Amino acid sequence: MNIDINGFNPNRSDGQKKQVAGKDVNSNLPPRPAQTGDSNASSPNVSVSLSSSAQNLTKLETELKALPEVNQARVDELKARIDRGEYQPDSANLAQKMLDLE
Repeated sequence: MNIDINGFNPNRSDGQKKQVAGKDVNSNLPPRPAQTGDSNASSPNVSVSLSSSAQNLTKLETELKALPEVNQARVDELKARIDRGEYQPDSANLAQKMLDLE
């Protein structure tokens, strides 16, 4: 979320910087170090590994994303039962489940 107060927003989403009296508002920031192509040559080797729990969560997240948001077969089955007059919901159970959501 971008906040623009009186036209001053140094972090604009369009990548442009706000100019104030011909001066860049970010000019007070220290310069960033230059990055070279072989900057990793002098840095130590760093490795990252995920725990088995994190790996399982990642796998489950992938599987959940693959599932449809609505179980259309179940919806069609219930709709057909309602149309035939065979669906008799337990109102006390439904009311309790609604209260449990609070």
